[in-house]
Amino acid sequence: MPNQFKLHVVPPPAPLEWTHPRQLLKKTLWHHLIQDTYPIGHFYIEIESETPNDYGVNRVITGMSRQNRNRSTMKVAMERIGMGTFFYDFPGKLDSGADAHRGVEWARRKGRLKTVTVPMSSDRTRLLFDELHQWILNGAFRHYGGGHQILLGQGSGCAEMGAHFFNLALGKKAVPDSWIRRVYAPNRLVGGGGTGRKVGMLKLYLEGLEWAKGPEDGRLIATPDMELAWDWLEKNHPGEQSITLTPADFPGTGETVERIRFTAGYAVESEETLRQQWARLRVDPA
Repeated sequence: MPNQFKLHVVPPPAPLEWTHPRQLLKKTLWHHLIQDTYPIGHFYIEIESETPNDYGVNRVITGMSRQNRNRSTMKVAMERIGMGTFFYDFPGKLDSGADAHRGVEWARRKGRLKTVTVPMSSDRTRLLFDELHQWILNGAFRHYGGGHQILLGQGSGCAEMGAHFFNLALGKKAVPDSWIRRVYAPNRLVGGGGTGRKVGMLKLYLEGLEWAKGPEDGRLIATPDMELAWDWLEKNHPGEQSITLTPADFPGTGETVERIRFTAGYAVESEETLRQQWARLRVDPA
């Protein structure tokens, strides 16, 4: 088994249309109503190593997800969080290797998968396995959300996690800026999280006709986006489902990627939890 990293990119079933908050709400709700497997898209990471780690694992496929998607969707509606959903700390989990493998194969059959492979040295592979180990040990996997600072170990969504490990595999900040979605959510439409505001779906629909102009009246949403990543890959590697990239493919990006510092202060997980999580993430060699 070669030492390599893979980023599996699954886009949403149709463009989410970030024209304004109302349009984004309509498309996101529709994708949930039709019960699409990946209503907003997903990133999976896969790490393969020639030698197993201390838990006997040498291949994992996983990603960050909400602990219960239906329950968290209801929470957003019942607590009237509005666009605060982008910054909320939802109970999180790492996708099991079995679920992730099934998800990747489902997306492949549907024509909704592009896989980026990054060959790695044995030292680089051990580094990625250790980063994932620290992610579990320090409890970051229990916290899902876009408002977290991933480099402080606060947790993340699937997009931030996928982008971080992609950068780490390449040894530099290689994620193109064109992968990043940036908009300002209007403050009046951001509820929950100590804002004191209640923003129901009706209010979001009626008033969500434009994004805020900047930080003076809005809160920045800046996140890697599966749809934008797909578009970049299709533009640079048209029609290809499997793409191999190396640091040489990103000559203009020389900044070294930081490892996660894990200063969030979450409880350190037990050895039993570590064994359970590594057993969940492992996938038999292909």
